[in-house]
Amino acid sequence: MEEVIKKKSFGSKLKTAWNKVIHNPTFTIKEQVGFASGIMGNSMTQDVEAYVLTLFLARFMGIDSAVILILMAVAKIVNIIVDPIAGVILDKSTKSGRSITKAMLLISPFPLAISSILLFIVPGLNLSARIAYVFVFYLIYCIADGFYDMSMMTMSARMTTNPVDRKNFYTVAQLASTLGGMLPSGLIPIFVAIYMEYEATIYLIFAIVFGLIGLGMMLVPYFTLKEKTAAKWRKPATVKLNFKALSLNKPMWLLIISNIISSVRTVCYGLLAFFYLETLEAFWMATVVGTISAALSYVGIALVPFIGSKFSSRDIIFYGYLLTGIMYIILLIAGYQSFILIAICIGIAGFPNGAMSAAKKILLADSTDYMEYKMWKKHNEPIRCESMVFALNSMANRLSGLWKDLLLPAGLVIIGYISAKSFGSTTINVVQTTQTLNGIFYLLTVTGIVGNLIPALVMFFDNYTGKRKEQILSELNQMRAKKEEEWNKEHCNDFVPANEEV
Repeated sequence: MEEVIKKKSFGSKLKTAWNKVIHNPTFTIKEQVGFASGIMGNSMTQDVEAYVLTLFLARFMGIDSAVILILMAVAKIVNIIVDPIAGVILDKSTKSGRSITKAMLLISPFPLAISSILLFIVPGLNLSARIAYVFVFYLIYCIADGFYDMSMMTMSARMTTNPVDRKNFYTVAQLASTLGGMLPSGLIPIFVAIYMEYEATIYLIFAIVFGLIGLGMMLVPYFTLKEKTAAKWRKPATVKLNFKALSLNKPMWLLIISNIISSVRTVCYGLLAFFYLETLEAFWMATVVGTISAALSYVGIALVPFIGSKFSSRDIIFYGYLLTGIMYIILLIAGYQSFILIAICIGIAGFPNGAMSAAKKILLADSTDYMEYKMWKKHNEPIRCESMVFALNSMANRLSGLWKDLLLPAGLVIIGYISAKSFGSTTINVVQTTQTLNGIFYLLTVTGIVGNLIPALVMFFDNYTGKRKEQILSELNQMRAKKEEEWNKEHCNDFVPANEEV
C-alpha cells in the first residue's frame, strides 16, 4: 500500500520555522527576551536622538546648523578612535577572570540614558557655554552607545558557536530593534501636531520617557545573558595575534567593503522626498510607499527563520542587494509615468532591508568561527576576538557615515538643483527646470542601482557558506574537543566542559 506524502503548506512551514526560534535549544526564553529587551531599549533611546536632536538644537538651543554639524562630526571622529580601543578592552577579562563585556552591560546604559535626556534640557547659559554643554553630553552619549552596542554583539557571539541557533536568536532581536526604533518617530509627530505650542517640552518628555524605559530595558541583558563559549584551554591572545586574526577574517572584510559602497544608497533614499514632492508633485506617495516598504520589511524579517534553512546569511545579503538593484533598474527603464509601478518598485526594494540587517549581524558573528579556523590552520592559535570584529565593523560604519552625509548635497549640485531663496524673513521656493526634475529621477535610480549591485558583487566573493562552511565547522568542533580533552588530562580536574559544539 502506497504511503501518501502530504506536502506542508507555506504557512505550516513558516509556523514550524518560528517554533524553532521560540524553542531555541541553545538559548532559553529568558535569554532571548533579555537580549531582545536590550536591543529594543537601545533602539528606542537612539531613535529619539536621531529623529529630533538636530531640530531641537537648532530651534531651541539656538545653535547654528553648521556648528551642530561640526559638533557631531568631531564627536563621531572621537568615537572612531574609541571603537578599536573599546574592542581591545572588551576582549579582556579582569584579574579575577570576570568578563569586562558583561560588566559593561551594567555600566554603559547609565551614561547613555542620562546624556540622552540632558541633551534636551536647555541650560540657562550663554551660547558658547551651551555649545560646550551639548558637545560634552553628545560625546558621552556616542561613546556610551558604542560601548553598549559592542558589548551586546560581543555577548551574543559568545553565547553559542551554533550558526543555526545564532540566526534564530538575531531574528527575534531584529524584530525588537525595528519596533523600538519605530515608537519614538511614530509618536512624537502626533503629539507635536496636537500640542505645537509645547513643542520643546514634548521633546524633553519623550526623551525622559524613552530614556528611562530604555535604561530599564538595556539593563535586562546583564541579568539574563551568560557567556557560554569560554574554554579553559583557550590562551589569552596578545594584541598582535588579535590583529593577525582580524586580517584573516575574509567574511568580515567583504561585509565592511560592501557596507561602505552601499552608503551610495544614502543619495537614493535622500532623493525620495525630492522625487515625490517636486518631480511627481505627489508628496502623499511618501506615506503610501513608506508604509508598503515598512510592512514588507517586517515580512522579510519574519521570513528569516524559514529561508534561513535554505540560504546562508551571505546569501540573504547578496540576494537582498540584488533584488533591490533590479527594482531600480526596472524603474529606470519604465520611467516615472505610472504611480502604481513606482509604488511597486520602491516598495519591493524595501522588502529585504530588515532581513539584510539581521543577516549582517549573523554574518559578523559567524565570521569569528572562520577567523578562529584560519588562525588555527595558519598559526596554530585558535583566536576568537569577537569584540574587535564588532569594533572594526563599527569603526568602518562611522567612517563611511562621515562622508555619506556629503553625498546628497553633492548630488543635488550635480543635477543643478536650486535651493529656496531667502529675502529677510521671506523665503521663496524656486521652480526647478525640467532637466533638474528629470535629473532627480535619474540620480535616484542610478544610485539605487550602483549602491546595491556593486555591494552584491562584493558579497558574492564570500565563500564561507554551504558545504565549505559545514566542513570548517566540523573541523573546528574536532579541534575544540581535542584541545578540551588534552587540557583535562593535563590538569586532571573534573569540571563541566564548555559547550562549543555546533
